[in-house]
Order: sequence, then structure tokens, then C-alpha cells
Amino acid sequence: MNMLDKNTLDSLTAWLLARQTELFAEIGSRQNPVDAMTSADMGEVNDLEDQASKRERTTMQDAEVQRDSNELADVRAALGRLNDGSFGTCIDCGQPIDLQRLVAMPAAARCMICQTHFEARAIPPSLTTRP
Repeated sequence: MNMLDKNTLDSLTAWLLARQTELFAEIGSRQNPVDAMTSADMGEVNDLEDQASKRERTTMQDAEVQRDSNELADVRAALGRLNDGSFGTCIDCGQPIDLQRLVAMPAAARCMICQTHFEARAIPPSLTTRP
């Protein structure tokens, strides 16, 4: 484990647990929206504009749920690393992750160098070359 002091580890753990709770709540509220039903939702109006608006809202909600689900997976993985003693150590190179990075992003799994390489590999070559 990275040589983090107990107070820092306790603070990061508390943040991760709180964020996990927030994400569970956000995902749950988006999957079961409690918005007031519109007349289009009740089948009274079948207007194309209403349908398009509803599809757009659904698409946005789906994207938000996916984003939150991805972050939740990262938070849960960080909590797992806390439990197994590998928190604060880069999952790629095994070097310590800078404290500043962990404070800014407690769920960080990689040091900045490895994260930069990881993100560069995720970019399709067609987007990195100019015609």
C-alpha cells in the first residue's frame, strides 16, 4: 500500500463511502423517475414533438445512469483496493499514486503517467491522425 497516513486514508475512505451512497441514490432515482406524468405519457396525446421530447429525456437519463454506473464501479473498486491493501498503488506499474491525485480523485486506480497512456490507447487512431 502507498504510505498514506491514517487520517488521509480515513478521509478518503469516508469520501468514497459517501460517494457510493450518493451514486446508488442517483442511479435509483433515474431508473425510477418520479417526474409527473405528462399527457403523452398517459396516452392522451400522441404528438410527434412530445414523443421526440420524451425520447430525448430517456436518452439523457440513460446516459446519466451509465455515467453514474461507471463511476460507481470505480468507487467500489477503490473500496476493494482499500480492503486488500493496494489502495494508492497504480494498477499498471505498481508505483505509488501521488497524494494530490488521490485527494482530487480518490477512486484513481492509475498514476498520471499510466492514466495518460491508458487514455491514449482508448482514442481510435482515426481521431489522432490528420488527413
